[in-house]
Amino acid sequence: MSSIRAFRFQLRLQPAQERQLARWSGQLRWIWNHALAEQRARHARGEKFASYVDMAKWLTSWRNAPETGWLSEGPVHPQQQVLKRLEEAYKRFFAKTGGFLKFKPYGLDPGIRFPDPKQFSLDAGNGRIKAPKLGWVRMRQSRPVMGELRNLTLTREGDKWFVSIQTLVTETVPALDLQPTLGIDLGVAAFAATSAGALIEPLGALKAQQARLRRAQRAVSRKVKGSCNRKKAVQRLGALHRRIARQRNDWLHKLSAQIVSEHSVIAIEDLQVKNMSASARGTAAAPGRNVKAKAGLNRSILDQGWGEFQRQLEYKAAAVGGSVVAVPADYTSQRCSACGHTDAGNRKSQSLFSCLACGHAENADVNAARNILAAGHAATAHGGAVSPAQRASAVQAAPAKWEPAEATMGGLAHA
Repeated sequence: MSSIRAFRFQLRLQPAQERQLARWSGQLRWIWNHALAEQRARHARGEKFASYVDMAKWLTSWRNAPETGWLSEGPVHPQQQVLKRLEEAYKRFFAKTGGFLKFKPYGLDPGIRFPDPKQFSLDAGNGRIKAPKLGWVRMRQSRPVMGELRNLTLTREGDKWFVSIQTLVTETVPALDLQPTLGIDLGVAAFAATSAGALIEPLGALKAQQARLRRAQRAVSRKVKGSCNRKKAVQRLGALHRRIARQRNDWLHKLSAQIVSEHSVIAIEDLQVKNMSASARGTAAAPGRNVKAKAGLNRSILDQGWGEFQRQLEYKAAAVGGSVVAVPADYTSQRCSACGHTDAGNRKSQSLFSCLACGHAENADVNAARNILAAGHAATAHGGAVSPAQRASAVQAAPAKWEPAEATMGGLAHA
């Protein structure tokens, strides 16, 4: 089997190269905005949507026109890629799977994408790449680039530039009929609890920087709109948000890599994060209740990065021939992992589970993780469709497999 993998590195640009990339980004933003404006004008006149072929003709006329001839100073392939992305965004909008298209302001530039490996070169031994009209650029190559080169994208984040190299790699053939060996219950008080009895403390990257964020946000609000000082304050705020995101992403990568190295098939609860983090504000006619408390809970949920954690587990497990089984989360916190009895009264508190039927008591999140593992067994045995009766029978048959429970996780967790 083969799949696409991405390798992302920070660039070490010369001042002239940095100015060149800034000009190219401005050209791509101009192309996006003018093509979008033309599409809206066509819609207002009652004309049909212009496809990529039609928009490519606009690009040719823009590059040849005297007033916009400066577009020809940039490479044409990234400019064509912007129009292709615009067409794809419109198709998602028409299919009601994407939002309404917007103009891109300064600072929100499209990536500079070279879609053909013939358009760029990689010198992995010296840690550099070569792009058309840019020349050789050094990068902070922190790991080897594996696989067949497919495409290259240059993006800007704040005052730094990054390169993303996509390659085609051959993966391990997935093993068939393997049962999950680990169940994971995700939460806020503990980021995750495993069926092996481990509790993984959350990183809380956003929570740790909350005071600094408030100061940076106040600094922005106190500056005069349009002033240079306000722009500097916005840049500092953006840099702080990017730092938080990188800390969270790095922690999730290390944790998911460790889990996959120990368990190739993993059962995890299928959480609907979008619904769980919805606002409780309500409407003017029917205002919500406990809005401030719900906003704090939403902030904590989004700070965990559950969706990104599951995504990383899935592709890393697939790379070693394993898989991630997502099971419904309903009643996993109320069901006894020893006897299968389900009752809301079993969950005595946030951390304590005590079964009213058999008296089994343990950490509530660990109990839920073991129910998730049992549901994963039922899902793999029945082709993914799991009924409540199947989950209950799997729970009753599984406890003997869970003893003894060791909680190690490389020092990231405690029992």
